[in-house]
Amino acid sequence: MEEFDDNFFSESDLTDLVNRFEQMVKDGSSSYYEVDDLESLLDHFIVHHHLDLAFKVVETVHSQHPNNHQLSIREAELLSLAEKHSEALELLSSVETLENSNPDFHITKASILSQTGHYDKAIRSLHQALKCSSDEPDVIYMNLAIEHQNLEQYDQAIGFLQKALESNPENEDALYELAYCYELTKSYSSAVIFFKKIIDKHPYNSHAWFNLGAAYQALGEFEKALTAFDYVIVINEEFHAAYFNKANVLVRLERHGEAIDLYKKALAFEILDSLIYFYIGDCYDHINEPKSALVYFEKAIRKDDTMAEAWIGASSSMDELGREIEALEYANKALKIEPTNGDYYCFLAGLQMKYDLLIDSAASFEKAIENDYIEEDLWEDYSQLALTLKNNDLIGELVHKGLEHYPDNNLLMLYQCIYRYSIGKDEEAFEKLVELLIQEPALIEEFVLYYPKAVESKDVQFLIQSLNQKH
Repeated sequence: MEEFDDNFFSESDLTDLVNRFEQMVKDGSSSYYEVDDLESLLDHFIVHHHLDLAFKVVETVHSQHPNNHQLSIREAELLSLAEKHSEALELLSSVETLENSNPDFHITKASILSQTGHYDKAIRSLHQALKCSSDEPDVIYMNLAIEHQNLEQYDQAIGFLQKALESNPENEDALYELAYCYELTKSYSSAVIFFKKIIDKHPYNSHAWFNLGAAYQALGEFEKALTAFDYVIVINEEFHAAYFNKANVLVRLERHGEAIDLYKKALAFEILDSLIYFYIGDCYDHINEPKSALVYFEKAIRKDDTMAEAWIGASSSMDELGREIEALEYANKALKIEPTNGDYYCFLAGLQMKYDLLIDSAASFEKAIENDYIEEDLWEDYSQLALTLKNNDLIGELVHKGLEHYPDNNLLMLYQCIYRYSIGKDEEAFEKLVELLIQEPALIEEFVLYYPKAVESKDVQFLIQSLNQKH
């Protein structure tokens, strides 16, 4: 829809005009206004969303200039803003003959049709707008792209967004809509080709460089992504998202120290503070600096105490620093925020298991499973707990379920051997044990740890001696 400019008058003149009109409405008096004055008032009240006053302006237009249709398009927009879409379309229909060559007429009509879900009709109106002379074809192309997105016709949307950028390479909204469509369609290679074309013609377009970097990032071409983000920063050192994305790429390359420096630069722009604090904490965690990690996790929590992952990060750091009680408290706080997060229950279970709170740990593992957490680490760790508790029934159940999900997991197969030994199926257990230890001899230490009685078996003793001689 047409963007209105309420700066036709000087700021002081417009202020005087607005004050005079508002006083007239307040007093219930009447005063004559020229059409241009009413146009400026209507634009002003629409832009500032003062719809009641905007309708008062429309009443004044109708009473003082009943045969003037100059403001009909603006009145239609006002009706649309008030969700009177049918009235808006009826009004436009009544002036269509007069306004058919006006691109704003068709753009406004398309906007109203889109709001009522008539996307195909909106597209037809926008094509009519293109046939009229327009100083901003990129705006119409972008509106066409949005209507095709509404219809989930992303390839067509991409085509119109490309036309918008060919018409106006500085249209930032079109650049980001195009990047979004490429992301939706996973057309990252096409994104690279197009954004490089834009850059060839406009090498100082920082937004094109940024989107090129994002496309390389999605393709896993991290070094090229870093180069693109570097160009963004050289062109515009205030481009905060470039620092953030470059830091994310450095994390993927496991260059956590460099990432920390970039995240700290991004913090200077006061954007996404809590998330960036969390990411810095996570980087410090990866380079084994739990004290620094905890500082930033707690900063993230102070910025946003509903960030469950920050509570978990802080809990992990406290665990590494030997602050057991606080580690448990923080993990539980995360679960109060996200009570159905199975990953967090598994994390809590691991802490409880480490602190010999074995019954609590088993309960947390069960909550993790109840909340659909079925990752490999759960079956391994919970099976270890069951072995520690010498709960044969639970061991049997866990290794059975775990191997259903991860049939090639040697550790779970080893625990299954221990289970079979514990229920008297020695021959079956030994046969599988030989097969496993040939594949992965180091598992013998785990086997003896959780089933020390095994060394009493001559077959097992011979197997261990054979493995030791080979290694």
